[in-house]
Amino acid sequence: MASKVAARTGHTDHEQAGPLKPASVQAGTLVGNGVAPGEAEAGLTTVEGVKLSPTLRAPGSAKEMTLIGGGVRGVRLPHGVELKVTVLAIYTDLGVVDHLAQYRGRSAEELLSDDQFLQAFLEAPGDFLARVTFLLPLSGADYAGKSGDNTEADLKESNKWGEAEELALKEYRDYFKTKNCPPGSSVYFTVTKSGLEISQSFDASVPKEAEFVVSSVAFGASLVGTMLSVKGVSPQLRATFGGKMASLLQKRDPTPKLENGTATAT
Repeated sequence: MASKVAARTGHTDHEQAGPLKPASVQAGTLVGNGVAPGEAEAGLTTVEGVKLSPTLRAPGSAKEMTLIGGGVRGVRLPHGVELKVTVLAIYTDLGVVDHLAQYRGRSAEELLSDDQFLQAFLEAPGDFLARVTFLLPLSGADYAGKSGDNTEADLKESNKWGEAEELALKEYRDYFKTKNCPPGSSVYFTVTKSGLEISQSFDASVPKEAEFVVSSVAFGASLVGTMLSVKGVSPQLRATFGGKMASLLQKRDPTPKLENGTATAT
């Protein structure tokens, strides 16, 4: 069953989508694992003029998440014309990385070619978040219609579709029925043990609390999975996700080390 939570806007210390400017990173091209020229020191990633902070506090949480992928979603029209519709960013609790130790040492290409890796990421204990920033205006109904269709197809393909997921899809679409998504606005999808938490922002602030909760973890994980999969909506997002995860797995040692007789992790 879905639940509503009072929405408040607030913390801007982790800056998000500001006014859209001409793209400083072209679709399909990110420099330095997603960091635009001149912004590497600040740790910012810029995709189609949208700035992505290297860390973010999810609505309703005091815990920081780390950016692990960013990319543009486009829609191809006849005659080869492509409309750039949204910018996607994925953040995760780094504790998730510790549960993927079996993939340590693999390259981005090896991770992305392994069908089980994405599933292992989505099923690992810990929270993750997808931020969708709109470049073109969309009605909430239009957005939820297409993204809901993709999520339903993914759940059915993986034999995870049932009454609970059908109800979750209805709740998801009901939430968006009265919503509008103008350029520069963002929707935050946070997957936690409670389910899929949704909130919306129309400026540079990140909402302090979730506005709505769809109580189906499987639905939330699948929604994010449709953004990252080989059939996903943004090859650019998928490529940067693979690169960042390979880097994190290489750097992060999940093996506890003894320090003054106490086990610690690096």
